[in-house]
Amino acid sequence: MPSKKSKSLPWDIVEKSIAREQKWLQETIENSPYEDKHNFNNLCQNCILRQIAILIVSGKIKARNITSKICLWGNKRMNIKVHGKEWHADMMSLVAGHFKSLGFRVAIEPNLNVGQADVGVYKKGKRNLFVEIGTLSFSKLLSNLKSMENTNFLIVLGPKHAMELSVQKADFKFLER
Repeated sequence: MPSKKSKSLPWDIVEKSIAREQKWLQETIENSPYEDKHNFNNLCQNCILRQIAILIVSGKIKARNITSKICLWGNKRMNIKVHGKEWHADMMSLVAGHFKSLGFRVAIEPNLNVGQADVGVYKKGKRNLFVEIGTLSFSKLLSNLKSMENTNFLIVLGPKHAMELSVQKADFKFLER
C-alpha cells in the first residue's frame, strides 16, 4: 500500500514564517505598561507574541497591516503627543465617530472574554469589531484571540496606522485546565 505524503511544510520553512510574524508583531504593537494586570499565565512577552504568530501562520487568525498617508478616521490633524492621555481620548472619539457615521452601533469600553476593549463596533450581519487604541496587554490580546471566534480586533497604532487581526477559528482548548 503506498504511503500518504504529508501536505505539511518542512519545519524550517514554518519556523521562519513564525519568526517573521513574531518580529512584525514585536516591531508593530506596543505592550502596555500594565501588562501584569492581565498576565494570568505569567508568560514572557516573546512567548505570547510567538503564540500569536503561530495562530497567524496556522491560519486561525488573519493579520493585516493598514497604513495611510492621511488620517484613517477622517481629515483631522492631531498635534498632541502620540500615546498620551489626550491622544488616547481623541483617538477613541475619532474611531467611535467614524464607525457611527457608517451606521454601526458603538460601545465604549465593552467587555471581552478577558478585560475590556477601548471601543466595540457592532452591526447586524457583520462580525463584531473590538478596537484597542495605542498600547495593549499582549496576554489579554492572546487570550481573547484564542477564545473569541469570528471576531475582529483592530489595534490603532496611530492616526495613519492600524493592525487588524481577524479570528477565523478560536482555540477553545486553551481555556481547558
